Amino acid sequence: AVLFYSDRVLHRVLPSKKRRVCFTIWSPGTNVNSKRDVALSKDVLQFTNYDQAVQFFSQSPLQRVISRAVYSEEYLESLLECIEGTRGGDGEDAASASESVSSAEKERVVKQHNASVMSIVSKLRPLIDEFRRRKECIENEHAN
Repeated sequence: AVLFYSDRVLHRVLPSKKRRVCFTIWSPGTNVNSKRDVALSKDVLQFTNYDQAVQFFSQSPLQRVISRAVYSEEYLESLLECIEGTRGGDGEDAASASESVSSAEKERVVKQHNASVMSIVSKLRPLIDEFRRRKECIENEHAN
């Protein structure tokens, strides 16, 4: 079993060839998504260095917003896997379901994703660029 705060932990479900079961519990709380947590205002976004920004976003539900830009390729890949790998109600397999997803639907998902990412990046370009640079450094360290 895996338990985590989905608004604080960047996560993704990968496709599987084996049958899986997921059980999700939503538990509302008074300290989730407070106005301070989700408002991109000048007073909240005043950092003296990028480490402070990393600290803030790693503990804020706003990481969901930033992650769409920093992990843009992975996020789009995941969205496309979701629409391609869905099963039909009659038990059809993933390959058959994939054939039923139109190229127009895929294009719509890609356009919507790109518009969302560009909106985020245009507002927070220096921060996004720095997070992407750090992501690449981490990936390079793991590759070596």
